[in-house]
Amino acid sequence: MKSVLLQVFCALFSGIIEGAAIPNELFLHGSPLLALFSAVPLYAALYRAKSYRESFLLFFMQTLTVHLISSFWLANFRDFALFTLGASAVGTACEGGIVGIIFHALPSLYSRTEILQEDAGTRAFASPARILWFASCMLAYEWFKSIGFLAYPWGTLFLAAAKWRVFTQIASITGIWGVTFLYALAGALTGEGLYLLSRQRVPQAAAQSYRTAARFTAAVWALAALYGLYQYFLPRQVEKTIHTVAVQQNLDPWEGGEEKSLEVSMRLTEQAVRETREKEQDVDLVLWSEGVLGRSFPDARFHYRHAPEGESLSDFIRRMDVPFIIGGQTRINRAKHHYSNSAIFYDRAGSYAGFYSKIHLVPFAEAIPFADSPLIQYLMEQMVGFSSGWTSGSQYTLFRVPVGSKQFQACPVEYKRAASPVVSLDATGRADPDVTAAFTEGGQDNPDGFVTFSVPICFEDAFADVCTPLFKLGTEVFMNITNDAWSHTASAEYQHYAIASYRAIEYRTTLVRATNSGYTVVLDPAGKVLADLPLFTEAALSYPVPVYAHRPTVYSRLGDWLPYTVFILMGLYGILLIRQVRRED
Repeated sequence: MKSVLLQVFCALFSGIIEGAAIPNELFLHGSPLLALFSAVPLYAALYRAKSYRESFLLFFMQTLTVHLISSFWLANFRDFALFTLGASAVGTACEGGIVGIIFHALPSLYSRTEILQEDAGTRAFASPARILWFASCMLAYEWFKSIGFLAYPWGTLFLAAAKWRVFTQIASITGIWGVTFLYALAGALTGEGLYLLSRQRVPQAAAQSYRTAARFTAAVWALAALYGLYQYFLPRQVEKTIHTVAVQQNLDPWEGGEEKSLEVSMRLTEQAVRETREKEQDVDLVLWSEGVLGRSFPDARFHYRHAPEGESLSDFIRRMDVPFIIGGQTRINRAKHHYSNSAIFYDRAGSYAGFYSKIHLVPFAEAIPFADSPLIQYLMEQMVGFSSGWTSGSQYTLFRVPVGSKQFQACPVEYKRAASPVVSLDATGRADPDVTAAFTEGGQDNPDGFVTFSVPICFEDAFADVCTPLFKLGTEVFMNITNDAWSHTASAEYQHYAIASYRAIEYRTTLVRATNSGYTVVLDPAGKVLADLPLFTEAALSYPVPVYAHRPTVYSRLGDWLPYTVFILMGLYGILLIRQVRRED
């Protein structure tokens, strides 16, 4: 009984440490140092589990504890706390429990011979096998919970690790999964060391096995540090800039309403644009956060030609003489009453130009499965008083705006020329004017005078399944718009920022976040903060956002290759152990 209680304590204690390592009200940017050791108690508990049931429950309790400590602010999500906190906590813990079952496969598959060899200390790779299996299971858990419809990448080791930027640079190769593996490996090594110290006698072979694991872990961390130092301090050439005004109105549109949101946003914008131009700088783009506009586009373009009173939105944008991105909504199917959470694009003349609709929706809050079913609508109405959600967008939209003065210059002929052109004269011996123009002027707009950007909405900047397609299509800058004001907590704002910051590193591109309460920030391709605003303040950030050469990274090309590789190796190792057990039987 004491042993079981100790295991339960270790699982809960591990959850408490990891929850404290994630950005919270005490450590606003988290504690990577705590993250290094958060898995140690869990390691000890799991390797003492005697059944799949015990392993399931231990992992269940650890992940549930992490979720409740780090994501308590989900209870503030309007009337959806039942789903956002309650259902997500249970779902996350169940995912953890399933990984706990997978974890127990290793100790359960040890043959009698291997157990005797382990006790005698003659298994040369016992420690490395245990350590790598644990780190692989942690990677599997964080991958499972961060993809798909129910994806929730909060409450993770890579989130807790974000503050140590040198070690997060490997994300451009491995994605966030390499960071998880790195920290889980360190925790497992410490846990294994404590396990060996608890034995009355440590055989020489066991000590040697542990030293092998320690050398491997040290080598992995050293390589990550070397690569991280190189990338973090690497001078990067700025190709062009897009001077952006990001407005933080410090007003939850759910509570303040559209009229107040527009009044504050327009006032902050005008002040920022005026001050920028007084410095003899021009503004290329204005970003307003998610959910500012309450009317549905495209029909709403007529409404905002006259509203709000005093000066309409269209007239205001025309007077600012700057393109705008504004959080709003789009009616994408009138007959079925389908609406999408959108980024609305206005040109500098105050005319509606287009939109991007959010693709990855918040499950059970924005996206309700079988939302068209009368039964589901009835149940949702009874439980939360609301029966409809958003409809997911279906297009990876890019936006393009002119910047600086180079858009008026002829396109250099080196850009986008055919690899093997044919310069042909017609039957009369005359040249084709279009072909000649392509050889003399490039025949198109000068790309140096334009910036192509995309606008992942709200927590879409936490997901590679949205950002990778946008990047591959030509995104030069990610311009995120977010409404996190509903959380009413600094930890929620910084957690969202910490996860989003990995996108800048993964794709080596600039990230701009325009939020209604924080954290409004500009990040460079190494995840460094170039400019920011304090949380929960009315302000506007005017900044010449640097744009760098658009080059694919290993991660943008190969995606989640690390988890797949780890899963294959885990499967092969499991098959090997099964064959050994069968041979002995």
